[in-house]
Amino acid sequence: MALRRVFAITSILFLLVLAISPLKNALRPYRRFQGEYAKLGASRAKSMQAAKAYLQKPVAIHQIWLPEFENRVDRCTTCHLGIQDASMAGAQEPFRLHPGSYHTPKDFNRFGCTACHGGQGLATLEKDAHGLVPDAEAPLMPLKYIESGCGRCHDSEGVSGAATLSLGREIMEQKGCYACHTVKGHEQFRSEAPPIETMALKTGGEALRRWLTNPKTVDPNASMPKFQLSEKEIEELSNYIFSLSPSRQMADRIRAASSEPAGDVAKGKALFAVARCISCHTVEGKGNGTAPELSTVASRATPGWLIAFIRDPHAFNPRTRMPQFNFSEADVRNVVAYMESEFKDFEAPKEILDPIRVNQTLAEKGKTLFRQKGCFACHAPGAEVDRLGPVLDGIGDKRPASLEFGKRTDLPHTLPDWLEAKVQKPGSFQDGLRMPTFALSPKETQAVVTALLSLGAKPVPHAYRSVPSTRPSLIPGGTVGALMDKYRCLSCHQIGDRGGDISTAPLTAEGSKVKQDWLVDYLTLSFTIRPILTDRMPVFQITKEQASQIALAFETFYLDPSIPEDPFLGQNPASNDPAEGKRLYDTLGCRACHILGAGGGYYGPPLSEAGSRLKPGWVFKWLKGPQKWRTDVRCPNYGLTDTDALRLTSYIGTLVKSPKTSKTARGGAR
Repeated sequence: MALRRVFAITSILFLLVLAISPLKNALRPYRRFQGEYAKLGASRAKSMQAAKAYLQKPVAIHQIWLPEFENRVDRCTTCHLGIQDASMAGAQEPFRLHPGSYHTPKDFNRFGCTACHGGQGLATLEKDAHGLVPDAEAPLMPLKYIESGCGRCHDSEGVSGAATLSLGREIMEQKGCYACHTVKGHEQFRSEAPPIETMALKTGGEALRRWLTNPKTVDPNASMPKFQLSEKEIEELSNYIFSLSPSRQMADRIRAASSEPAGDVAKGKALFAVARCISCHTVEGKGNGTAPELSTVASRATPGWLIAFIRDPHAFNPRTRMPQFNFSEADVRNVVAYMESEFKDFEAPKEILDPIRVNQTLAEKGKTLFRQKGCFACHAPGAEVDRLGPVLDGIGDKRPASLEFGKRTDLPHTLPDWLEAKVQKPGSFQDGLRMPTFALSPKETQAVVTALLSLGAKPVPHAYRSVPSTRPSLIPGGTVGALMDKYRCLSCHQIGDRGGDISTAPLTAEGSKVKQDWLVDYLTLSFTIRPILTDRMPVFQITKEQASQIALAFETFYLDPSIPEDPFLGQNPASNDPAEGKRLYDTLGCRACHILGAGGGYYGPPLSEAGSRLKPGWVFKWLKGPQKWRTDVRCPNYGLTDTDALRLTSYIGTLVKSPKTSKTARGGAR
């Protein structure tokens, strides 16, 4: 009897389960969404037939299966029905059209959704799909960090269309994150921070203490972060740094410079302006900002050190980006005299540059502290770096349960929130952490967190990776290579995949772009090409012989085979028509952006002397497609025929320098 009762109850429960299962499925939210989408689509349809098609769509689970991409299954389009529907532009979620600036509709069947957005692709309930349940494996990425998904596939530092991700990667490079942390692709990173052996001859005890307390208050452009140092630790580090001895040669050089007669302040001021030091430095915030602020430099560095450094900065720091100017010995003394008279902290104590009388006990403790705080990661002169921070590869897929929140009980337990707090205030998690504070702005913090979230644990399949195409980075050896190193051309310009990004003028195809005679004149005395630019090429006082050697190297090595030397060769003679080219110039509205004569706009480079500067082959190829040469250029691609492009090229070739024009009257920057 009891067995029959159990059997009966079990049968009833089984029937209830069978009855509830279809009901539960019928009540799934996606069914309601699909019904609302059908009504919305019908209301927006442009024909009765289209409206009927919306209303007749069956209710079903939609799915994208990507067997080659980690066997990924995405059911996001079960609710997000309008991502490929142009009529849903401006609709509310979950029916909104996906922005076309990221991927076109045809890309969804290749990439799916979770590859970029995160989330649980198999789920059909919002909380499960968006990863809102505790310790979800792959939560939906917050919109502010959405570009982290781009970084999973795109390996290049700068990613077109992903400005936040690109900025984050740039900041991580600038701030030296790779000196302490291992990240794949950056194993060879070496900091540009200077060796500290000459510090005792450069600065004073009080100046050093101020710097160690907070570098940004001394130099707003400082890349060195703020370490949470006590007064005791600052004193120990200061004694250790002052206990170090430079090489005898460096010490003799600085001491000899200290005994030289004072320079002429007025001449130094003029030379400081002519050399365009603010092409890299700032003075009271005005200038480029990629090099130290100079407004108080005379209260941070002794005159002897400044003289010796300006004469040969590479001897002090082989990794410095500062070029070596061809100043005479008197010129350097004059520039330093000007700095001594103007660039001081006039409220600082007189003894700010007085040396420290080293206490060996404190110095020994400072030596240990120098290692413990990781100072050696940036300032060690050797090639090998022992990275003391945790490996960052895979951090973008860390689960919140594996993170240490410490004292931060105020934080939501999510990876993005943890990373944001870690970047902004690393010392707030617990006492004694070695990571310093970088004082990043909210925009910079967002960018760095985006870059960190892009560091996935699993490699993306090769078919989905966007590997940047490599460009040749040929750097000549011998005399020309030594000159390019002396003037640090790659600190600002790019050649192939190497170099800085301060200048808007890459040199990879410079030999196909500019005329050799013009380049010799420009290197001898650089002048304004685009007055609107703030990044101005310094005047190095390059000799005519050196300029000729560099220009010849460009003419020989830095060529693009797709650019013809004579674009008119073999073409219809009617295409070489400057009069028709001028008509096209006026018709296309080129004057709106380019100065020509007394009129024109300032956005593009002036063209008044373009015929003396640019080779016709370069002009022709540029006119046929400006975006091929620079993706960020705003010069329109007018879709010109070869004939019209050649006519414009012919006209621009007539725009040559007037014999009365003097180079010295031009002033400014490239």
